[in-house]
Amino acid sequence: MLSGLLLSMLDQTIVGTALPTIVEDLGGHRWYVWVVSAYLVPATVMIPVFTRLSDRFGRQRMLLSGMATFVAASALCAFAQQMPQLVAARAVQGVGAAALEALSFLLVMELAGPTRSARAQLALAGVMTFSFVGGPLAGGILSDLLGWRSIFLVNVPLGMAALAVIAVVLPPQVGQREDRRLPVDVAGIAVLTLATGALLVGLHQHAVVSSWSDSRTGGMVVLGLMGLALLVLVERRAVAPVLPPRLLADPVVGRLLVAGGFATFGLYVLVVLLPRLLQSEQGLSASATGVRMYPFLLALLVGVNVGVGLIQSRGRYVVVLVGASAVVMAAAGGFRVWVGGDLYAHMAVLALLGLGMGPALSGLQMVIGRVVAPEDLGAAMGALLLARQVGGAVALAGGEALYDVRVAAGTSPMQATGLSVAVIAAGGAAVAGIALLGLRGRDVLAPRPPERDRPLTDRLAGQRPPASSTT
Repeated sequence: MLSGLLLSMLDQTIVGTALPTIVEDLGGHRWYVWVVSAYLVPATVMIPVFTRLSDRFGRQRMLLSGMATFVAASALCAFAQQMPQLVAARAVQGVGAAALEALSFLLVMELAGPTRSARAQLALAGVMTFSFVGGPLAGGILSDLLGWRSIFLVNVPLGMAALAVIAVVLPPQVGQREDRRLPVDVAGIAVLTLATGALLVGLHQHAVVSSWSDSRTGGMVVLGLMGLALLVLVERRAVAPVLPPRLLADPVVGRLLVAGGFATFGLYVLVVLLPRLLQSEQGLSASATGVRMYPFLLALLVGVNVGVGLIQSRGRYVVVLVGASAVVMAAAGGFRVWVGGDLYAHMAVLALLGLGMGPALSGLQMVIGRVVAPEDLGAAMGALLLARQVGGAVALAGGEALYDVRVAAGTSPMQATGLSVAVIAAGGAAVAGIALLGLRGRDVLAPRPPERDRPLTDRLAGQRPPASSTT
């Protein structure tokens, strides 16, 4: 499952390095941005859809269908002869990636159980951080050595191996809690897809249009927001809503989702703007850029482990997560001053940013899994991952816009990068911290019943009928 998650998240970042080569080979410069957007939009929009459908049909079936879709689309990408073909295949690949991401997070949490959730969160965070930081480097190496088609072909054998293991080992009944006789929320899925898709397209198009007054950017964002307002009305009438309003309106879950959407703002803007600065302005290679990002990567993993450990041992997550937000805000101020300056100060600030972002990256997932009922876990986790992905798109669009404004005003790219990362990271951390402060006094995680403390694999083994004996 982790290998499938790694493939899906790598494909968000690995293609960017090879895009110039792809465009030169296939032509069609006007399709440039759509190679990325065509993947990211369905990979985000379909996350809550797959989590909710897995409540009805089981995690295994939905994960297998998503993996098969991802592998087949990867092969189509590798053999594309024109840019429109590649963009279409990337869109299908994004649909499969949504299943890999959403269900991998869910299943790793469920299979690990509360007693091993710290190690599970560390593994998940390790995959995410490696994808963000190592993706561009891996894309450059594969493209240079084996050609750009190899970045898609590598998914096929790894994906098929994961597909075979999951088909044999993972029990089909895992996660199947909803009655299949209930009507599927077709209207909710349609409105959610169109609204979130329009919002994401508008945010991604800003990198090309650079104007929020254009219908392709601001117009799409407004359309997306109107669609989300309509979604609230549709979901209130649905029998089995894809995003249950009662769950989103819950004061604890609602604040956790807000925090999840804003807490990692700095992660998304940092891993895009800083490598660009290091390569274009300081002349570093892709591999050297990756090395300069290691302090952030390693500190992020440490922050994940420490954050989850503190939440588990103390039970009060608000203090831990708000403290982490304060660390991010302090580090953002330091990044504004030391970006591109003294190497050791620069590395120290990156490490401090990683330490602050780590607890939110994993801790919120663990808290969501503890505060919602088992039958609501799929919907809650889908909403959290959706909020994080949409929040990342908002952070990146905001960071790019601020960078462009400062450069147009005569600020150096180094100073503009420092300001953009500092403002976006600190702003996101501040909003997340404020949302979490509203949970003071309600942040005690109740202990799980003994049965639920056992890993899911053990519980399923106990439910299987004994093997028949022969004499």
